[in-house]
Amino acid sequence: MDSVSTTAPARLYSLLLKLRPAAYGTLMAFSGDLVHAAFLNWVRTKAPDVAEWLHAGNKRRLFTCSSLQFPLPAGRMREAEFKNIHLPLFTEKVYTVRITLLMGELFPLLYHTLLHFDAHSAGKNEPFMRLGKQEFHLQEVVMTDDASGWSCSQSLKDLVELARTRPLGSAASLTLEFASLTVFNRSTQQNKAYGKYFALLPLPAYIFPMLALRWRELAPPELAQLVQIEQIERYIQEDGIIISDYNLHPHHVTFTNHPQKGFVGTCTYQLRSPDADVEPDVTPLTVRQQLVLLAHFAFYSGVGYKTAMGLGQTRVLGGSSRD
Repeated sequence: MDSVSTTAPARLYSLLLKLRPAAYGTLMAFSGDLVHAAFLNWVRTKAPDVAEWLHAGNKRRLFTCSSLQFPLPAGRMREAEFKNIHLPLFTEKVYTVRITLLMGELFPLLYHTLLHFDAHSAGKNEPFMRLGKQEFHLQEVVMTDDASGWSCSQSLKDLVELARTRPLGSAASLTLEFASLTVFNRSTQQNKAYGKYFALLPLPAYIFPMLALRWRELAPPELAQLVQIEQIERYIQEDGIIISDYNLHPHHVTFTNHPQKGFVGTCTYQLRSPDADVEPDVTPLTVRQQLVLLAHFAFYSGVGYKTAMGLGQTRVLGGSSRD
């Protein structure tokens, strides 16, 4: 595409779209697949250049979407999702959708289109997004750090520097919050005789090798090689990383056509030392630094199955590194 610079810096974006319902109504508590479809439909209509990128990158999942977030306590939302009930929509309240972009070139196109849409729809009462039978107006786009902790923008180099400079003592740890239902599709050619299988626990072997693959798909060559999948897999197999604490809860949500089991909550992983000797001709990062890098990358990429449809919203919780 001529309109997209292929030399744009490698950058990741997490945007919050603040929405208001066009009318009173109801919507199912979990709407991840509806948000995914509505976002893509809006992009195809308003930003065909972006749609071309997203279509071309379909197998690489160049973005994620959350379900529509209601202004309700987390416990109330979990209960409503679990029971698959409809929640009321009020025109005076604000609802949120989170979008992450995993290719920096997408951002200027999408941002320009959002601004253009907002400016031209203000006096026309034109809906921004339709979820089921409910229409929503775009009120605000949040792109910088906010109180929720779910919007941000960082370059891939920022994440590398964060991992490189973080002090890692002998008992360093990482705590991940799985804020939306998370599950891992473990179906492979090797086990397909047994049928589809979804893993319901966040074992290190289910998380970090897949994050490493995503990093290597998305990062430019000079940064992709900083993550060595073989080193990470060996470290996991040798129990270098173990689960040291958790507060996980079984959960399920209902897509339009099927229910899905999984879990939500937090899990703390201890990164045990000593570090193997660094091979500077391969990567300057130790394997523990690579895991820190991937944990922060998960904020944008999501973790596990159907991250483009509201599942696997993940972030690192602070204060998890100690000596």
